[in-house]
Amino acid sequence: MKILITGGAGNIASSLAKKLAELDYQVVIVDNLLTGSISKIPKNKNTVFINADVNNLDDMSSIFQTNHFDYVFHYAAIVGVERTLANPISVLNDIKGIENILTLCRDHNIKRVFYSSSSEVYGEPFEIP
Repeated sequence: MKILITGGAGNIASSLAKKLAELDYQVVIVDNLLTGSISKIPKNKNTVFINADVNNLDDMSSIFQTNHFDYVFHYAAIVGVERTLANPISVLNDIKGIENILTLCRDHNIKRVFYSSSSEVYGEPFEIP
């Protein structure tokens, strides 16, 4: 079974990639390293890293054509309140990235897509319980 993890150089996605690779799944990690770190990418015989941006449909199309994924975990996004406020266009580009991933998954008959929103949807708490 082959799995694509976008944003795989981030905290949650890299932990997922590590665990799936340990369970003997073939894992392709895609990240543009804008906010992720190459040091977080697991070094395992079952993992492959590709430096690419999910917002670039051409790059992602070639990755989907080259690989035959069964499942896709989409974690790629701009993170951090300050970063999103300073770069609102980047947030809009992330919407294009989601569209690219969903379109490619549909076109390549992916069994299931897992999407995880960022913690940014919660905003800043008014009070700490």
